[in-house]
Amino acid sequence: MNIEQDPEKKTPPGFDLRYTEASDVAFLKAWLIQPESVPWYPMSTEAEAEDAAQRWVSFYKLKCSLTATIEGEPCGLATLYLQPYRTLVHQCEFGIIVSNKFRNLGIGGQLIRNIMHLAKNYFNIELLHLQVQAHNPAMRLYRRYGFREFGRQTHWLKEDGVYRSRVFMERFL
Repeated sequence: MNIEQDPEKKTPPGFDLRYTEASDVAFLKAWLIQPESVPWYPMSTEAEAEDAAQRWVSFYKLKCSLTATIEGEPCGLATLYLQPYRTLVHQCEFGIIVSNKFRNLGIGGQLIRNIMHLAKNYFNIELLHLQVQAHNPAMRLYRRYGFREFGRQTHWLKEDGVYRSRVFMERFL
């Protein structure tokens, strides 16, 4: 795959991107249940993480999901949730995750840059959007790549009687 490199960011040795494969579901599930990831995603059980991972990776068939690897080991994943309806095909949501072991190495930026390239140049997406839990440190990364907040849901998650908010962000490509 032709990687859209950021000339100002170095990637770790052995870094590569490839289209997601069905077998990547095991890695995604493991990342979703990492203690460092759990606070930022709505899944709270292993069964919920399995269900989310299966849905997320199912888009691999459309070649709209990318897996980052280092020395062949999957370390992150980004997926475009393509719309099936003619009046919605100009926009889509995307999801992204980087394994805790590989965070802060520029992998998230590489995934965002390349998923935006894929969205615009292969799927003719004009508007890309995402949802993120309020206070998630990843919001800084999304802003760096031009995403802006366009809405907020204050009572999104409820755990032990405490509500958490989510932020909706978007970027025109």
